[in-house]
Amino acid sequence: MLRIGYLADHPEFIPVIAEWYFREWGKYRAGDSVERRIGRLTEAANRRAVPTVIVAYEGDRILGSAMLVACDMESRKELSPWVAGVFVEAAERGKGIGAALVERVIEEAKALGFPWLYLFTFSTEEYYARLGWEVVERTEYLGAGVTVMRWDLLSDEEILRRDAEMENGKVAPMIHEEFVRRVREGRKRPPGG
Repeated sequence: MLRIGYLADHPEFIPVIAEWYFREWGKYRAGDSVERRIGRLTEAANRRAVPTVIVAYEGDRILGSAMLVACDMESRKELSPWVAGVFVEAAERGKGIGAALVERVIEEAKALGFPWLYLFTFSTEEYYARLGWEVVERTEYLGAGVTVMRWDLLSDEEILRRDAEMENGKVAPMIHEEFVRRVREGRKRPPGG
């Protein structure tokens, strides 16, 4: 049976994920290696935090993974947080595992209080659009064309309610002032959107 959980609870999957990530994306990062990926995955193996790694597995077999990270695109550091490293083993694709991983990352980001979530993709824009992601921009990054996409985590009403609570000193949510201003003006577009 398919299960979705934290890599922190399954560190035995780290070497396999590191190999996947290096094989898939290592060419874009000079000096990258499986060993460096193992180190970064070990540091990101948290629960309900940024960064964190989510895994899909059956028994002791890893099927896929996805990450929630603060920044996945050096040229767009003002956008945060990001879905990154969405990967499903080739034989397991087309079974909804990638969508389940992305949904879990969305849940994690929402639970942490973020109003939006970003990702960039080299080649799977149509896939993410079918899941409901919106295009923010198409640009060049790491020597290739990419599409930056966004998922709105909170409704306009939730954002305005949380902003009012923040002003009353009840909470200190992680909501960008510019975003709240735009919502009040009826333009729900975060920075970069």
